[in-house]
Amino acid sequence: MSLININLAVSTVVIIIVFILQYIFRMAPCEMCLIERYPYYLLIIIGVISYIFNQGNKPSFKNISNYISLLILLFGFFYTLRHVGVERGLINLNSGCNINLSNSSDKSLLLESLTQAPLIRCDEPSYLLNLLSVAEANLIITTLLLVISMYFIFFKNER
Repeated sequence: MSLININLAVSTVVIIIVFILQYIFRMAPCEMCLIERYPYYLLIIIGVISYIFNQGNKPSFKNISNYISLLILLFGFFYTLRHVGVERGLINLNSGCNINLSNSSDKSLLLESLTQAPLIRCDEPSYLLNLLSVAEANLIITTLLLVISMYFIFFKNER
C-alpha cells in the first residue's frame, strides 16, 4: 500500500467520523476544530488527483505528492497541538474563539460582547467517551499519519 492510499483512506474516515459527530451526535465544532479539518480535505484532494493523473506511476509526481502531504500533516500537527494547548489552558488564545468579559462593566458593552461571542468556545473541549477531547484524538491521528509519512518517505524510500 502506498503512502497516498494510506493518507486518502485515513483522511476520508476521519472526515466521515467528524461529520457523524457533528450532525448525528450534535457535537458542534469550534472554529479551531473546523480549521483542523483542512489538512484532511487537502490530503483527500491530493489522493484523488494522484489517482487521476498518475496513470504511468511517474515517480516525480509521487515524490511531489508525498512531500506536499508531509508539509500538510506538519501544519495539521502543529495547529492541533496548539488547539490541545488552548483546551488544556496552556496557551492563552486571544481571538474570536473565546470570550473575554473582563472589561465589561457597562451593560451595553457586556451585551455586545455576549452577542459577538462564539457559540462553541475553543477552550472548552468536547470529550469522546469522557476519555479524551476531539482535538486530542485528532492530534493522535495526525501524529500517526505524520510518523507513517516520514517512514514511507525517509526509510522506505517512497520518494
